[in-house]
Parts: sequence; structure tokens; C-alpha cells
Amino acid sequence: MGASNTSGARMAQLNPRDAEFIYHEGAGHLNHLIAVYFFETSLHPSAEFTAEQAVDWVTARLGCDRMFTQRVQRTPLGLDHPYWVTDPDFDVRKHVYVNKISDTGWAALQKPLSALLTTKMDLRRPPWELHFFVGLEGLEELPGRLTAVVLKSHHSAADGIAIRTLGETIFSGKVQQAGSEPSVPFVRARIFTKSLLGFPGRIYRFARQVPGNRRAQRDADAAKKAGEWVESLNERPAIRFNGKVSGAASLEPMTMSGEQVREIKDSVPGATVNDVLLAVVGGALTRYLTEKDETPSGSLIAMVPRSVRKVEAWESANQLVALLVDMHTQVKSPLERLALISSSARSEKARTSHPAVRRAGAAVETTPAPLMRLMAYARKQNDHSLDRPRYQHTMVSNIPLSVEGLTLAGAPGAAVLAVQAPIDGDGLRHFMVAAAGGGLTLNVIADTATMPDLHHYIELLRASFDDLAAAAAMQTADSPDQEVAS
Repeated sequence: MGASNTSGARMAQLNPRDAEFIYHEGAGHLNHLIAVYFFETSLHPSAEFTAEQAVDWVTARLGCDRMFTQRVQRTPLGLDHPYWVTDPDFDVRKHVYVNKISDTGWAALQKPLSALLTTKMDLRRPPWELHFFVGLEGLEELPGRLTAVVLKSHHSAADGIAIRTLGETIFSGKVQQAGSEPSVPFVRARIFTKSLLGFPGRIYRFARQVPGNRRAQRDADAAKKAGEWVESLNERPAIRFNGKVSGAASLEPMTMSGEQVREIKDSVPGATVNDVLLAVVGGALTRYLTEKDETPSGSLIAMVPRSVRKVEAWESANQLVALLVDMHTQVKSPLERLALISSSARSEKARTSHPAVRRAGAAVETTPAPLMRLMAYARKQNDHSLDRPRYQHTMVSNIPLSVEGLTLAGAPGAAVLAVQAPIDGDGLRHFMVAAAGGGLTLNVIADTATMPDLHHYIELLRASFDDLAAAAAMQTADSPDQEVAS
């Protein structure tokens, strides 16, 4: 985790991959992550914290991650990437909030969650917040009384895998006090001097890498022509969710049976749980657009973040590449579509694992900060007109968050959600996490201007899942006859 606890590192520079999330931050492109942990408090009323108790609980765990006590310091004139520095004005009370929920049902929590989701973080302070919502009752599939703990953090500090690790740490029951780290004197002057003196060298290293980057791109093109993967990086007509976002969002979860997911997966050789998720989303999204008289003229493409922690050795908080997976939404047969999705996903994994593609993608490591900031500025000028084609239509992500073994003042974990704000060009997002009891929870986040009827879309997702489950069950029922016939 890029924002991991590093004793003595009072001034550490952000990796370029992490700095990108700061450069791209803007009104239509909020770059924070939100994880919501639910704890069953019916038998543990001590987990319903007061404001003072919450501050004390968090204070005892500030040493778990440097993100809690360090802030991002930009370099004067933007000559280099920002630094993590100790915040001399850090006040834990400005990051911890307790809210008493008096109404029942999901709507009582959805409104404040939506507000947190669409509110920009103040990057002049350590980039995190913890919100405790106590007294929750009447949530579907979560009986009893609950406390929800919302961890909001900036993407420059952590990706989904890093958030999982952090959640496992802070909800482990152990305490880890923050060490004494005095602030760096004259920090702005030091960073400015360092960036000014190092700027010529960075330009030189960037120039030296250009021929190698071009060669890597040529090698990647040659590998594609040789058929080492089937390219999904093709422009397709935009859909309603590819325009600018309105700044208002809604979110709603649905839980799928883990047993049924496995049955669907096993019905297609080589398919994965991720492939099943893509098939569910592709089927539902096509139905939704068709109902709006906006039937896609081609297949829909999902952007799927892929962790490369087992492939690369990046020193960054964000260790992800983007897969662009064809969901083959023009195919009506559920299992045939799943088989094609599985093939496309394997092809995209092969592409992003190819040495030439990895080498070309590593160009960001040597790209000077001013050039990255210029690229971010150019992106912000995009009007996201739906008349122009897109490479992707929606995000579908599988974040391995779980509440297994997590506790809050003795209260056991009951569920977890993961969400991220819709952004310009991507107004509909899907995140899957583990549910208690072996199920899987799909969290859907939509820009309310383009999807004012999120609950109906959830119903379509359930119907799409049911279609896949029925097809898998029918295939299982027919398989003994097929074996006899053979």
C-alpha cells in the first residue's frame, strides 16, 4: 500500500501512478474510494459509539497507516510529483464523525452515503474520513441493529486491495498508536529546491526512455497481429452513461447466492466468478437500454480493473491495469454469452500480461509531472459528447473485501460495501464484494440524472442472474442424458 506505515519516512514522494489521481481530481472526476463496514450491535451496544468514543477508538489506530497523519504536499510550480509530509495541523476530530440514524430501512443510510460519495475530499489535509452511523435497523438481508463504519479515502493513497488490508488491520481488535513524527521544517522550500535541481535529470531520463517505449509499442502491435490476443480496444457507440455526470448519485446493493454463482461458473469450462458478474451486468444493462428505446447498436464493453500485484513489482499504492472486456451483449443465449465473455477476459489478461504491453505501460513511471498535469488538464476539457464513440461503457470491479473476522468493540462484522463516485464518461459503476455466509454482494452506483430508477435496474440485474442460474441448472439436468447418448 503506497500509504502504508513507514517509520521515519517524514517526506516520501508519491509514485507517478498515484499522483495521477491527484492531477485528474475535479468536479466531474472525484477520485476517492468508500468502503462501508456493517457490524451487528444488538448484543454489543458498546459498539454504538459517541463522538468522543469514536475519536478515542480512531486515535488508538492512527499508526496503522501513514495516510492517517500525513497529507499531500504539492511541489511549487508543479515541477515534480507531490510528497507525503507530516501534517503539523492534524486534528483527528476533523476526520471522525458520528451520526445517529433514527429512521429505518436502506433509505435512511442511502442519503448520507450518496452525499459522502459525491463530496470532494479536501486534499490539504490527510486524505481520509471515518463516519460512524449508529442505530441502523430494518436493512434488507441484514436483520438486527447495526453500526455502519464508512472509510472514505483518496485513490492516491490506496487501491481496493490496499483498502482491504487496511480494513483488516483497523478492525482486528488491535491498537497501533501513531509514532511521534515532527513536521519537516521549511518543507515547501525543500521540496521546491529538490524538484528544481532534479528537473533536468527527469527530462533527460524521460527522453532516454522514448525509443524504448516506441519499440515496446511496435512489439505489442506485432504480438496483436500474430494473434496472441483478440483486441477489445475498439471504439463503440456511446450510451447514456458515457456523458458528463450531474454530481448526484444513488447506490443500492443486491446479494447473489454464492452457490448459484459457482453453479453458473462451473457450467462453462474455464469461466470465473468475474465472468459471471460480467454476464449478469451485460444482460441487465442491455435490457435497461432497450426499455429506454436505446438498444445498443453493438456489443457493450466493460472496464475491469485488474490487480497486478502478482505480476509486477510496482512501488505504488495503486497496482492496477484496466481490462476492456467485451460482454457480447448481442448474444441472447446466457451460457453462450458467458463462454464468449470468458474467452474475451482471458484474451485481455493475456494482453495486459504481455511483456511489450507492460513495458509500454511503464512509460508513466518516467513521465515528467508537468506533462502528466497537462494531459489531465486536456482530459478535463472533454465535453463527453455522446456523439463520439467510446472504448468502454461501464465499470465492473471485483474487490475482495470481506468482513470475515472483523469486529468493532466486540460487535461482529455483518456485511461490507465498496463504492466509488460516478465520473464523466462513466456514470454507472458496479462493485462486487464478499457477503457473509458465502454470498456475493453487488453494489451499483449510478448518476441519478441518467438512471433515476436504480431500483428497477437492480431488478433487471436479479432477472439477468436468474436467467443464468436457470440456464446452468437446465444444462446440469440435461448432462446425464448427454453422457448416455454419447
